[in-house]
Amino acid sequence: MKYTIKIDTILEIKNKEDLKKLKNIVEANKLEKPNFSKLSRELKIDRRTIKKYYEGNEKKERKGRKTKIDKHYEIIKELLGANSIQKFNYKIHLYRYLKREHNLEVSRSNFNAYILRNKEFAEYFNPKTKKEAVKTETPFGKQAQFDWKEKLKFTFKDGSEILINVGSIVLSASRYKIWKVCPSTSQDYLFDFLTTAFERIGGVPEELIVDNASTIMDKARTEKREGKVNIKFEQFAKDFNFKVKPCMRARPNTKAKVENPMRIIEEILNYNGKLENLTELDNKLSIIEEEANSRICQGTGIPPILLYKKEKENILKLPNEKIMSYYKIKTNQVIVNTDGLFTYNKKQYSVPVEYIGKRITLKVIESQIQVYFNTKLITMHNVSEKKINYHEKDHFEMLKKTSKNIENLEEAAIKHLKELEVFNEQLSEFI
Repeated sequence: MKYTIKIDTILEIKNKEDLKKLKNIVEANKLEKPNFSKLSRELKIDRRTIKKYYEGNEKKERKGRKTKIDKHYEIIKELLGANSIQKFNYKIHLYRYLKREHNLEVSRSNFNAYILRNKEFAEYFNPKTKKEAVKTETPFGKQAQFDWKEKLKFTFKDGSEILINVGSIVLSASRYKIWKVCPSTSQDYLFDFLTTAFERIGGVPEELIVDNASTIMDKARTEKREGKVNIKFEQFAKDFNFKVKPCMRARPNTKAKVENPMRIIEEILNYNGKLENLTELDNKLSIIEEEANSRICQGTGIPPILLYKKEKENILKLPNEKIMSYYKIKTNQVIVNTDGLFTYNKKQYSVPVEYIGKRITLKVIESQIQVYFNTKLITMHNVSEKKINYHEKDHFEMLKKTSKNIENLEEAAIKHLKELEVFNEQLSEFI
């Protein structure tokens, strides 16, 4: 059924948008087409534009062209999804992660624009407020700033979780950074980290800006008092010939050069659920550190790695090896046997198979054995009462290397580990 409707009305044409309504009225009442030339004069719009809008042929929105980022859409969606345990506190973290792990090939500005255009992605990142601070600079070799990035919750591939701390020291003039994963912020780890960091730098700055941690200060520095440096740390500073400069409590901007890059360290959380162990974690942090030292610094306009060469010429000499070894966590060297095991306190512990027959270095701190080959951390074990201690991955690789005729390696590995567990239990009865 059809209805014919005639409309008797007056329409005032004020702009080109009203022309669409005019056409509907003209057609409904079977009127003659309007005088486009007259409308053009009254509205001061080109006659062709008037006709175009009247006919409904105004320019339509063009569909956006596909970009190089579009092929990463699903990856980004997964990384930022509610079920992902990987964390990206800043857009720049996500950008660098995609470049590093998924070969993203776009500029940072284009990437940021892409994220902001996508409401789902843009809402993931909360805007960060910047704190006001007075910008200060020091001569080359004059100063370094130290701090801990504490209690970062990290999840490994197998679902196990740990709290890690990252020691951070930044040379103030060059912004050259040294970062290292440490299981705790105890004074032993503090001395070990600073000694190793100064050794890597190749010298010691004249002064070190520090916070008011109890491992450094007995009494915090405030507006009303200078504070009191811990006796052991004071001796450490004397042995390395630098001055301790504690910042004022509740004023982190005093050491902004070490505070600001802390958010870069958080990039390690991008790898939540992706890494097997602390060795891989340490290696990823080294990559992040190297990238940070190679990028142009906003404050200087020059990559820290280039300015570091100048800074190194102006820093103080390291103390002798005897002094440095005193502050390093004690080590001893052993050789890995043909079973892929090393011995500590008459107990055996595994390492990756590629280190069989090689000399490794052990650092034992607070019931934890850190294992190094040269300066590289290759594995870690908790001090155990068991006679034989294998990490599952080390055990599987060892079995694969020595038992090539076994059909189902995984079943054989599980069976063998159970047998070792029984052996350890039986042996413990006689100890």
